[in-house]
Amino acid sequence: MEGGRDAGAKPRIGQEGRRALVQAAFCYAIWGVVPVYWKLFSAVPPLQALATRMVWSCAFSVVLCLAMRVRFLPLLHDRRAWATFGASSVLIAANWGVYIWASTSGHLLETSLGFFLSPLTSIVLGVVCFRERLTRVQKAATMLAACGALLFAATHGGSVWIALVLAATFSAYGAVKKRGGYDALPGMAVESLFAAVLGSGLFAVGWADPGFWELAHTAPDALALTSPAGIALLAVGSGVVTAGPLALYSAAANRAPLSLLGLLQYLSPTLVMLLAVTCFGELPDAWQLASFLLIWVGLAAVACETVRGREARSRSRRRGL
Repeated sequence: MEGGRDAGAKPRIGQEGRRALVQAAFCYAIWGVVPVYWKLFSAVPPLQALATRMVWSCAFSVVLCLAMRVRFLPLLHDRRAWATFGASSVLIAANWGVYIWASTSGHLLETSLGFFLSPLTSIVLGVVCFRERLTRVQKAATMLAACGALLFAATHGGSVWIALVLAATFSAYGAVKKRGGYDALPGMAVESLFAAVLGSGLFAVGWADPGFWELAHTAPDALALTSPAGIALLAVGSGVVTAGPLALYSAAANRAPLSLLGLLQYLSPTLVMLLAVTCFGELPDAWQLASFLLIWVGLAAVACETVRGREARSRSRRRGL
């Protein structure tokens, strides 16, 4: 016993850490229910919804940085920033586009599968891009995820591409941002400027050829708002539901233990899956459940290894005191 505390007790997370975990949980909860938002917005074609999201998220990100007195314009004089945020904006735009289309076309289970796969594809990218070494558990988890994806593809045909694109683009997005190494909020603002340029380009093409919007056509969901005022409100709000959670995540990532953030990230696809099953009638069959089970086992193994590693490091630090 030292200082009135058991030497074997787990270290407590301070008040700032708890606040950060609440912010992260709120962020992931928003991401978990945001498909409902896109169903409300589904009277607008997916490509047009994507362009709207890109433009309004830029407006919200810039306003947020100005309100917080975060400087981001100096990054526009950095050539490496142009390469970083040019690439990240294309990747996140592809991710958003597929997600919006899938959310409004009866493929929520595939989006859930994609975001369950994302942590494991990030592990693979860590090896490819950053020469990180995989532990035995990570190797086994990656193999299980690959088997789950192959089983899904074999039993449900082409729809597995949704999960694979979402997982690959989000993981690659994270890898690009990590390699760039820029601060979160100014980076988000500059990235949103690039995304707004792409979104404006989509609007220009749609203005020149209205048939462009129908390339990824889906029928409006039963929840869709059809009044002009409602659609306009959703258009503006798309910036908030996009940039708001990113700002929460940026704030949390600076203070919360990354191992705990990694565990919380499973909240989003879990909520999406619950929405798909309980609210939108996307009942998984036995093969889909088997595919998910393989991935869940891999994720559980990685999560347990992460927690054990964090506890071992904490014990080592206490022994060194």
